[in-house]
Amino acid sequence: MCRCQFLNFARNRVCMRCSERRPKRQLEYGEWECPSCDYLNFRRNMSCNKCKCERPNDTALQYEDAIWSRPS
Repeated sequence: MCRCQFLNFARNRVCMRCSERRPKRQLEYGEWECPSCDYLNFRRNMSCNKCKCERPNDTALQYEDAIWSRPS
């Protein structure tokens, strides 16, 4: 829902009525949006499920993944 009260599809990056850019989604912990196609991915995905683009580097997530990973 845009500020102008127009209901857009989630795939639209701009409002079809007023051309305002879509606001950032409220993501759950660890979720990430693909920088290439804006697909919403779960934390466990190392690449986008839609376009196979690599997950952007996030030092906080890398640190936590290292903490919670199984010892080798």
